[in-house]
Order: sequence, then C-alpha cells, then structure tokens
Amino acid sequence: MQANFRKGILFALSAAALNATIGVLSKVLMSNGFTASSVAVIKTVLGCLLLSVLLLFLKRQATPAKWAQAAICAFLGIFVLFHFETSAYQHYAAAGVVVVLMASASISSILLGRMFLKDAITANATVGATLAIAGIAVIFGADLQQGFTLQGATLASIAGCGYGAFSVAMKRMGVSGGLHFTRQLLFFGSLYLLMPAAADGFVIGELSLMAIAALLALAALPTILGFFCTTKAIEYLKPSQVQALELTEPLFAALLAFMVLNEVPPESLYAGAALIIVGLCFSNELICLSRKTPVASSE
Repeated sequence: MQANFRKGILFALSAAALNATIGVLSKVLMSNGFTASSVAVIKTVLGCLLLSVLLLFLKRQATPAKWAQAAICAFLGIFVLFHFETSAYQHYAAAGVVVVLMASASISSILLGRMFLKDAITANATVGATLAIAGIAVIFGADLQQGFTLQGATLASIAGCGYGAFSVAMKRMGVSGGLHFTRQLLFFGSLYLLMPAAADGFVIGELSLMAIAALLALAALPTILGFFCTTKAIEYLKPSQVQALELTEPLFAALLAFMVLNEVPPESLYAGAALIIVGLCFSNELICLSRKTPVASSE
C-alpha cells in the first residue's frame, strides 16, 4: 500500500470523525436558542478568524493565493452543503437527510469524477458505494420513513451533490489543501452564508459558557480541521474514494453520542457498520473484483 494512499485514508477518516461532532455540538447551541442558519455562519466566520490568528503565530510561508478556486470550492462545499442541508432539516427527519445527503455525495463524486477527471467507474467503486450507502440506511432503519417529503429529500440531494462536486472541483483545478487554502475557503464560505442567515433573521441565543465552548469546538473541529483533512485527503485519493471513506461519519457520530450523551447505539449499528466497512474495502480496492490492480492514488 503506497504511502500517499495511507495518508489519504487517514485524512479522510479524520475528516469523518471531526464532522461527526457537528450533530452533538449543534444540539447544544439550538437548545440555547440559536437557529440553524445562524450556527452555520457563526462557526464559519469564527473558524476563519481563529485560523487567521493561528497562522500568524505559526508564521508559515503563505502559499500562492488561489482566490478564484477558493471561491468556487467554497460555494460548492460550504454554501451549497450547509444551506441546503439546513433547509432539508425543515422538511425531512434528520436521519433521512443524512442518508440522502451522504448517498448523493458519494454517487455524484463518482459520476462527476468520470465526466471531469476521466476516472473510470469501476465495479469496485460501484459495489463499494452501494454497500456503504446500504449500511447507513440499515443504521437509521425505520427512522428513514419518518417525516419524508419529496422537498426535503430533494434539498438533501442538492446538498450532497454540492459536496461531491466540491471534491471533484478541487481535484480538477489541482488545488493543494492546507491551512492557508482552508482559510480562503472559510472566508468565502462566511460571505456566502451571511445571505441565508440574514434572510432567516440572524438569531443569537444565550451565550452561556456551554454555548461559547460549543461554538469554539464547532469552529475548531469540523470547520477548520474537518475541511483541512478533507482537502488534504483529496490530494492523495480520488474524490470518489474520499466520499466513500467519509461515509463512516455515522459510526463516529454514534461513538461520540455514546461517550458524551450516554446514548446506547441500536443493534442495527453493528450490521450497518459491517456493510460500511466491507464497502470501503471494495471502494479502496482492498478487495478487488478483477485482476487489474489500478494505482490507488492519483497525484
């Protein structure tokens, strides 16, 4: 297994684990009176400011600014993802939104990768994505049928397609991940998210110590580090592989809920986890359906 391939897997799984904190932390803030759109813009702005301060202390040499690329990627990976995901929650149960969003992100990355990167749609990628998506569906089980609306499912699909397009766009434009590019993403993401927040009415809830801690954690973990890990993973792996690996997010979310909220995971989690893991083995060609052994990572 190549070194770059291992790095890509590590970054993608780290991104999934970091993104899994969003649910728990957002619940804390919403219980304190924050609206979903306000949470989205505050964590992005705060993440941009914290990262700017961090870069001053690190005194790292700035990479050449890629503002045009950052503007496009931020629109797809921050605005489209966050805005339409937030809107979907207003029309569909959270479990259904998660499944539809992650499935559409995985499928769109495969199709767009074929269109714009000339990545082959292999049997391994297809089987892997199918098994991983089935695993997520098994985990949420009966919850998928609660509150289903076509509008909610459509909004969740748009959010997922935006995230899938984000990974393909980064690869297509040859953008290197890193802290400086992450700051550029968050800068444009903040500008984009101000619009829906202003339209919904910018509502800041009670700024208790718990709420402040949750905001800082949201800015640092899934926002700064999550996007950093995702952009680095895209450097080493195909977009379809990154999206497949990030399908492990519900597993990390269940583990976090057990550790923090003492929520006992349902029995369906174990069957779903097995399907996801087997799916990832196919997606990353640890299990090959053909004799051909393509290069695991693309530069």
